[in-house]
Amino acid sequence: MRKGYMKKGIVAVLLASLIVILLAGCSGDKKEGGATGTSGQAPSEKANAEPVELTIMTYDGDTIAQNENSPIYKAVREKLNVKFKVITAPFSGYDDKVNVTIASGQVPDLFNYWGIARLAQYKSWIKEGFVLPLSDVADKYPNIAKQLKSFDSFAKMTDGKHYGLPIISYSQINSPAVNDHTIYVRKDWLDKLGLPVPTTIDEFANVAKAFAQNDPDGNNKADTYGYTSDGLWWDYPIFNAFDTSFDRYRKADGQWIPEVIQDETKQAVAFLKSMYDDKIMDPEFVINNGDKKIEKFVSGKAGMIIHNGRHFYNDLYDKFKAAYPDKDPKSMFVSTGILESKQGNKRLDGFPNFWFYTFVSNKASPEKQQKALELLDFLGSEEGINLMRWGIEGEHYTKEGDQFVSTLPIDENGKQQTIKEIDATAKLMNYVTWDSDFVSDQLPNREEVLNNGKEGIESSNPDLLYGMYIDENVLSPEIGKEVNDYIFETLVKLIVSSKNFDQDWEAFVQMWLDKGGQKVWDETTKQALAENR
Repeated sequence: MRKGYMKKGIVAVLLASLIVILLAGCSGDKKEGGATGTSGQAPSEKANAEPVELTIMTYDGDTIAQNENSPIYKAVREKLNVKFKVITAPFSGYDDKVNVTIASGQVPDLFNYWGIARLAQYKSWIKEGFVLPLSDVADKYPNIAKQLKSFDSFAKMTDGKHYGLPIISYSQINSPAVNDHTIYVRKDWLDKLGLPVPTTIDEFANVAKAFAQNDPDGNNKADTYGYTSDGLWWDYPIFNAFDTSFDRYRKADGQWIPEVIQDETKQAVAFLKSMYDDKIMDPEFVINNGDKKIEKFVSGKAGMIIHNGRHFYNDLYDKFKAAYPDKDPKSMFVSTGILESKQGNKRLDGFPNFWFYTFVSNKASPEKQQKALELLDFLGSEEGINLMRWGIEGEHYTKEGDQFVSTLPIDENGKQQTIKEIDATAKLMNYVTWDSDFVSDQLPNREEVLNNGKEGIESSNPDLLYGMYIDENVLSPEIGKEVNDYIFETLVKLIVSSKNFDQDWEAFVQMWLDKGGQKVWDETTKQALAENR
């Protein structure tokens, strides 16, 4: 072959290659419409690259990413070039599912769990290298960094670093404590018996007694209880009405005092015992689960329950509507504010403004870690939040000025569907926020929803020692767990089976001290004073 022909061929190839590079460069400079993504990929790259599959884990997530053509799933795939493999379990079995999955070495790429609420386990995951230290990478993801900064005080519990993302409960509330739990009361029973909505602990007792003894359902049978619960923990607002708790400390004369062994707790336990002995409280209050508690309230077996507030209102409304189609649900139940104590005080213990953590696997490939982080950052952005709340503009909603107007269909009950009902992939939002303060202008019963649990949301009592960390070499977390387990086991026995209450109470206090409570008390006080709390 002649040399001149070879040169022309080489030049032609080089020119063609240069044109391709230039075209690719021009394409890469273009941005997608709306907010820019966090992946840094150009649309041409996303179109050509195989989506990265993330294994994600959450409870009750069996419908997430079920259909690859569903609108939210498609939008997330196009935005981030990811697809999902979902591991899930019902909430009642989720703890076991997570522990078994991680123990097997199959750490999901992205999953949620308790975090500092299960501190010993959380720290063991850190020690084993299962979870990615988010503090080390957050500077590349502004929305993750902003969220972590809100909870910096908790990082000291894990050597100054965040290894998980606290999932925000109320994104629009700047408060050290939030809580919307409330007491629900059968309004139709109140009306029949001529009773007011209880606002004090004494009125609560009177209403409960009347519901149990005065035939509020009118069937001439003694088959109703004034109050039911699902485990002792949910009775904490009653303990709060006696100005006490299971696990908090109060400061008195410069010292920190555990509330659980104080006389106020004895009074609260005696109050519940009296209700139990007089058959005013449902004897199955310990073995009920949440669903059973609610079913007993709706079906008319119990007249009062304590449960979630704001967004549970419409769930309860729908349950009454289904059970009593010929009646107005608003005539059948009502919620209270915070119960006033005998001394005239109001207290409802609040919780830090997060619940659960989201973790990224430290065992995942760098590519999967990057995609998991990009997803979290996107979900925390305005664009991501709007997508998960409203769906696709023009398909699921329209804009009227700054207002979003849902165009989703009305269901057979006359209720407008939500985007999560259309596409459960919108539940991905729950990896960054529960969005508890979002109430659409079009939400049914909007006024009742906003007022439900409002008093607790606005004035919950903060735990002054929350987030304080005691070195596990000084105080083993197992001691605290054993003491906590002992509290709940023994208080239930005092309510259900004590024959000599005063004597059994004194035995409880002494055993609490002997089983590790004294050590927990000493170290808590020492640490709290060292931190000038």
